[in-house]
Amino acid sequence: YAQFIEEKSDPKEQEIAREQLRQIVHYAENAGCRRAELLRYFGEELGVDHCASCDNCISPRGTFDGTTLAQKFLSCVYRVNEKSGFSVGMTHLVEVLTGAGTEKIRRWRHDELSTYGIGKDKSRQEWSVIGRELVRLGLLKQVAEKFGVLELTAEGRLVMNENKTVLLTERIAPPPSSPAFSAPSTSRAQRAWEIICDENLFERLRRLRKKLADARNVPAYIVFSDVSLRQMARDLPTDEKEFARISGVGEKKLEEFSAVFLSEIAAHLETTSYTGR
Repeated sequence: YAQFIEEKSDPKEQEIAREQLRQIVHYAENAGCRRAELLRYFGEELGVDHCASCDNCISPRGTFDGTTLAQKFLSCVYRVNEKSGFSVGMTHLVEVLTGAGTEKIRRWRHDELSTYGIGKDKSRQEWSVIGRELVRLGLLKQVAEKFGVLELTAEGRLVMNENKTVLLTERIAPPPSSPAFSAPSTSRAQRAWEIICDENLFERLRRLRKKLADARNVPAYIVFSDVSLRQMARDLPTDEKEFARISGVGEKKLEEFSAVFLSEIAAHLETTSYTGR
């Protein structure tokens, strides 16, 4: 797509195309309600937090503590600007983080930065995803008038200087080599009914989910999707570490729901004989 954009002769048309591409990427990677996002694009509001029908609402993605990753990226933005006196775009920042040896990096002496190569443990694609999410979180701003360069926001400086926690969204298909992007035990694309599990335990967990949802006055799927419950009834987690591997269990849900669901699973195991655990 970028190549097609560069082939446009009118700079204004190029910028419009880049902005359209950014919006498409944002829609694809955003963990929020798809329907609400589409309605906002046309100047309308959904009126509720969730539509209960799109993929993100049916199977909400979990989150993880991405503070260190965010600080690395934000520090790179700051160091590049500090050394050169100007901001750069996403591609160059990712190349600095991963220790690339491009002509621009050598010319601008960005290989001398303290942030040069500090992100070699991740791919360029992973860092690009992180960078785009930091923009969505308001920690960075992408300045269209300056060819899409990235600049720190006030909130981004707080994260960089005061170690403020940043929660990042688990990706749909994360690289298996990255702990922060560890893949869930089953794909989000897998349907709930495809997961073979203890049906009796699944029903117990469904009743527990409804009780918790009613107490919070939210739809049941906001607590956990059927996919998550079936994974629990299949994998039988006995502690927080195992529970955290369930699809849809992020840091917040781990803290809020792990104890009560683990207790329900343990109660079921006491009355049921299992082998192979």
